[in-house]
Amino acid sequence: MRLDDDLKYFEEPEFKDVLAKYETARKAGLPVYMDADDLTDIAEYYSFVCHDDEKANEAISFALQLHPEAVDPQIFMARQYLAKGDWEQAQFCCDAIEDRQNREVLFLQAELMIHAEHSDQAMDLLLKAAQEIEEDKDFFLYDSAYIFIDYRLFELALVFANTLEEMAADWYKTWQVQADVQLGLEHYRLALKYLDRMLDVDPFHIEAWNWSAEAYCGIADYEKAANSLDYALAIDPDNERALQLKAWLFLQQGNFSEAHKLYLKEIEKAPENEQNWLYDSYCLLDEDKVDEALTAIEKAEELAEGLSPEQTTIYEQHAQVLSRKGRVEEAIRYLDKAEWESASDVDPADFDLFRSRVCAENQRLDEAISYIKKACEKVDEDQQHDILYRAGQLFIEVNEFKTAKEIFEGLLDGTDDVLDQAEYKAYLAYCAMSLGNDQAALQYLQEAQGDAQDRLKELFEEIFPNVQPSDYYHYYYYRVYGRWP
Repeated sequence: MRLDDDLKYFEEPEFKDVLAKYETARKAGLPVYMDADDLTDIAEYYSFVCHDDEKANEAISFALQLHPEAVDPQIFMARQYLAKGDWEQAQFCCDAIEDRQNREVLFLQAELMIHAEHSDQAMDLLLKAAQEIEEDKDFFLYDSAYIFIDYRLFELALVFANTLEEMAADWYKTWQVQADVQLGLEHYRLALKYLDRMLDVDPFHIEAWNWSAEAYCGIADYEKAANSLDYALAIDPDNERALQLKAWLFLQQGNFSEAHKLYLKEIEKAPENEQNWLYDSYCLLDEDKVDEALTAIEKAEELAEGLSPEQTTIYEQHAQVLSRKGRVEEAIRYLDKAEWESASDVDPADFDLFRSRVCAENQRLDEAISYIKKACEKVDEDQQHDILYRAGQLFIEVNEFKTAKEIFEGLLDGTDDVLDQAEYKAYLAYCAMSLGNDQAALQYLQEAQGDAQDRLKELFEEIFPNVQPSDYYHYYYYRVYGRWP
């Protein structure tokens, strides 16, 4: 079962009766015989709901005392070690289980394989097991997909989600797992198709409304994202995820003050949640409250203890804050940690670009350019153009317009593609304007306006508000000469 299903079970009368029987007997010191499954459920309740590891361990020890060969208590023990990051002891517990074909044992084996960087072997293990399963095969495929979703291996999760869809295309859980996978793959419009089907069946499903908001944020439709969150919060005004997303939506819209207010409320309710501190650090940094941003990200890192799903992001944000403080060497060390922590499919050139940004922000241009060269050395020639393009954007963002100009001039000289040329000329127009070369800016504006209107609007919208990109040349000419061309 997924954790959310477990939590619902803990609210049912059946479980409450079992829990009362156990607690009454233990409190009175009386002997009691209970099934291994019931005792494992009680341990999970203490762990997931009460966050009381001592009581959880007491219940699972009692289960193993009564049923030393039972699978569920052994699985619980192994997963407790996983939660603590003790993979060696978790592997030891897994190897000690005799029933190798038990579903939960298969899932545990797969998870340990993933940690050992044998994700393909984990997929093969579960696919082969699925072929031999006749009863509840749909649930097995659903849970298998979530093994990979939990580790953000969405491409592998999609194999199970698609297999499940071939078997049960109209099942609610099929839509759910597909929506989750497609969100992870950033296929936002496809995710929305599954989410719409979910919400047609269950319009009170808060998680689906939250996912819908995430998907609409992904396609920058912030109005519909806000509508989705309004529905979620109408169902549960205190829903933590919906409030986090509302704060994130404010963040994307540049409303850092309102986002900060919401994150403060979330921190007050859940001070142990490192993600709230992480995102509040974004707000504070964007409001130029650098010292407060540093305090927030340090708190996020302390709470995470190196085990957060957002661990890479925490290190990256710590690097950004340190960069703003001028602590370049420390920022670079945090980017080294982020690169080490990141998934193997992350392009290592991305981190060189990040290091370049840190150096450029702190006027260490030679080092910034050196990191750009390192990034280019790690990819083939076609990808080098993309890195240089991103480097040009980077230098514009940190107001190093001379360096950006040289990069875009090089890219312009190296391409015959008309659309690419227009893109580069749009950037060169902005660089020329920023460097005070109005003649060059006018020339590039005139040459770019036919094929790069979206890019021109992105760059010059604040300079010429409420003006169409096709008219930028005329307005710029008027600004320079005081008359229309």
